[in-house]
Amino acid sequence: MQSDNLIEVRGLRTVLPLKNKELAAPVDDIDLDIPLRKTVGLVGESGCGKSMTARSIMRLLDYPIHIQEGTIAFRREGGSEIDLAAISEKEMRGVRGREISMIFQEPMTALNPSITVGKQVREAITLHENISRSAAKERVIKAFYDVGIPEPEQRYHAYPHQLSGGLRQRICIAMAMVLQPAFLIADEPTTALDVTVEAQILALMKQLQQDNDMSILLITHNLGVVADICDEVNVMYAGQIVEHAEKAELFRRTLHPYTRGLMKAIPRVRGSMEGELYTIQGTVPSLSQMPTACRFCARCPYAQEQCRNEMPSLRDVGNGHLVRCFREVEP
Repeated sequence: MQSDNLIEVRGLRTVLPLKNKELAAPVDDIDLDIPLRKTVGLVGESGCGKSMTARSIMRLLDYPIHIQEGTIAFRREGGSEIDLAAISEKEMRGVRGREISMIFQEPMTALNPSITVGKQVREAITLHENISRSAAKERVIKAFYDVGIPEPEQRYHAYPHQLSGGLRQRICIAMAMVLQPAFLIADEPTTALDVTVEAQILALMKQLQQDNDMSILLITHNLGVVADICDEVNVMYAGQIVEHAEKAELFRRTLHPYTRGLMKAIPRVRGSMEGELYTIQGTVPSLSQMPTACRFCARCPYAQEQCRNEMPSLRDVGNGHLVRCFREVEP
């Protein structure tokens, strides 16, 4: 494991059985590095396997979905390493929440509607620490204050439905951060929030990262969010990483046709407003009909015969820029 990485995922393959008893792989041979104190973006359309990758790292997979192969090396405080894919569920429960936390996509479904938000965050503390309820309550109120929740003492007794979407998301962030984990997975943390609240949540995440020397895996489909908060970017398509680079390098030299399509689909403020927004034709292939060759070739305007018959590997084209394409498209 490299000394500057907190997490190293190698050859991760997560599978689920189909009706014909064949195995489909929504996460297929993923290599992913999370450097210390950095934010890494995981970008792609819905159905590309981003959330399944996150759930695989957290070991939050609903049966019969399971990790078939691969390693998830995690550097613990003190320098020791464990493989999250190999440890028991009991051991994983000790890691989950305390050392690795996750902010889920929909705060309303992530929170229990029948329990006050203060109690839910308090339980996250008492599950891992031998601490009194009153001391845990004080920690929760401080966590609410730290994430910018107004009147935290009163919000402690509120139910999720009594709070706005922005406040519910802040509650989820407080729950994820209350034990000061080394690694945070944020799965579409600003989905369904208006742009003002989105900007506040992203600013909050950046501040919490600086305050806690934390690493973040940010899952999103929004390249604007990536440009704002990420240090490195991984573009995912149909269960595979198709491009990886540092943020500045990726925006300066976008090479994979899929990534270029995502870039072209961003609405522009400047220039002519005439014409339709750019869209990538077609859809992500279904798990039951995954191509054995290049998975993007059916939608790619540059596809050649080789693309339809062979699977491209992820190769380095310089500056740590990786691309899964036979002929990367220069901008």
